Amino acid sequence: MKDISDWMVDLSLASVYFEDENLAKLVHSLESRMDDLTYEFFQRSAMVSRSREEARRMVSLMQIAASAENISNACGDLSSLVLKKAEVHTVLKEALAMAAERLAKIKVREGSHLAGKELGQLRLPSSMGVWVLARGRGEEYEIPRKETLLETGDLLVVKGPPEGIHRIHRIAGEPLPRVKSSHKLRSLKRTLAEMRDAAVLSVDLAYSSVLLNLAEPAELVREIETKFDKLSYKLWAETLKAAKKEGEKGLTSVLETVRCLERITDSADSIVDSLLRGIEPHPVLTEAMSEANEKISRIQVRSGSVLENRSIDELDLWTTTGTYVLFIQRGEKFLYTPSRKTRILAGDLVVLRGAYAGIEKVKKLAEVSVSEP
Repeated sequence: MKDISDWMVDLSLASVYFEDENLAKLVHSLESRMDDLTYEFFQRSAMVSRSREEARRMVSLMQIAASAENISNACGDLSSLVLKKAEVHTVLKEALAMAAERLAKIKVREGSHLAGKELGQLRLPSSMGVWVLARGRGEEYEIPRKETLLETGDLLVVKGPPEGIHRIHRIAGEPLPRVKSSHKLRSLKRTLAEMRDAAVLSVDLAYSSVLLNLAEPAELVREIETKFDKLSYKLWAETLKAAKKEGEKGLTSVLETVRCLERITDSADSIVDSLLRGIEPHPVLTEAMSEANEKISRIQVRSGSVLENRSIDELDLWTTTGTYVLFIQRGEKFLYTPSRKTRILAGDLVVLRGAYAGIEKVKKLAEVSVSEP
């Protein structure tokens, strides 16, 4: 359920960004799968609680499962914009193009390094921070697996940092498309981009807080939810002002997107609710998260290691290992969404999200001394 909700957030935004009906249909098929999993989860949960304490901890799992389904439903509604053929305003597309993680469509060209390779062989997440969200063949998309064989003509929907997106275009033999950006509605655009990043970050922080049993990031999720409400009010006011000036054409897509993103941040807040109530996470949660596609891990930096006293910009972990620094725990202090200038110090606990292979790479970097061979 966690994996599907993650896929759906990215795919629903991609379906709107590219105005792709087939991607929207994939999102709706995932929503149906989530409904089945939710029913199965609650059925099994009703059978295992044999004590008061077990029931108390099981409620926290139920809350997380319900939140994952709510995220799924919000994403299904977002992709419905495309299926209803609603006009997607250019400010929405430009805002998504400004987000921390970029979206792109890549066609596998004949003779490119991608053709004839299994997705797992390419190690795109751990080598350049690029994740393949969907593989299109003909008129249908599917969620790819490690063993998915890429063929000439396949269409890949990917996400990643700008540097990684540039590299995957070069490897595929695809020219990098020019993103047009207008000077109109700049404030609206910036606010919308900030809200997209805040919604995605809140979900990552929520899962990491319950997995690592940390109250501090859970409290930040609640702060983000409060901040998001203020941003939402600001954006609605700016959108209505723009509608009065320019007409309503297409601007409803902006408001629908904000409504869906708000439901996602509300769901993230619900994920951490039990933890903030002092209920210890159920051990099955750790086991479930260890099997998820994207891992969340806390790594301690050893004195004299490769990571010590280097900035996030210098390390460029996102592009080279496919991992993203969610926050740094430094003693009793927490550094959230650290800037690229933030230096990692010995003793820091770095909380990462990313591919398993990439996290293992960073673990070695955090342990190996620069003087060791």
